Amino acid sequence: MGDAETVARLVAELADGWREHIEYDVAVQRHSGVCRALRAAMTPACRRHHECECPSRTEARAEDRLQPSLIRQLQEAVTERTAAGNGSGVSAQEKSHSSPPGNQEALDCLFAIETDAHMHYALLREALYPHDRAEGISAVNALRQIADWCALVADGTLDAGPDLVHEVKSDLHRRVRTARIILGYDSPQRMLASVVCGECGGALSVADDASTDVRCIGTPETAPCGTRYYRWQWIELLEESGSA
Repeated sequence: MGDAETVARLVAELADGWREHIEYDVAVQRHSGVCRALRAAMTPACRRHHECECPSRTEARAEDRLQPSLIRQLQEAVTERTAAGNGSGVSAQEKSHSSPPGNQEALDCLFAIETDAHMHYALLREALYPHDRAEGISAVNALRQIADWCALVADGTLDAGPDLVHEVKSDLHRRVRTARIILGYDSPQRMLASVVCGECGGALSVADDASTDVRCIGTPETAPCGTRYYRWQWIELLEESGSA
């Protein structure tokens, strides 16, 4: 995927939402014919609380869910935290004046997204239409316009075009990553200090809560090679490094 395509995907997550593949398990109970007949004779209230001994099994399910845009979710996170604070039963005088209302992390992330959106919008507009007068635009509309303009300049028509697109991609990737962590979609990552990738020598990264596999993230000079170490392989990494 090229830089312009990546920008379009990141903008979609920020401004419009995205489809996320969700996998989960559900318990499915198989009722016998006698049990079904008995349940059919019950009132709805009794049926709702009735418990039987019919066997059940766990079945895997999957679906694609349309997630709201990250910007919208960050805005809701700010207002929800404020609303929760208002219902806590604590008076304004009893609250600490050092803690601002709302989710400060979400608020800071929103401000950073809006700042980057307007900055890159202005840079791309100046590069493409230097004689047009700048107009006020919302952060969401600026992001959508950025995606279109990046597709225009990514082909190298402008000398600085590819560099501009790469900069936009890097900044938006950072904002999307931060937003996803704040909203609970991703876990913060930690780089392993004393172990490197066995394939390319790149750095290795894992979630702070050890909930993910270890993956190669490359070096400042080279891209990641794609190697992934599953959680059950961690002991092998430690043994190879002499740490175990």
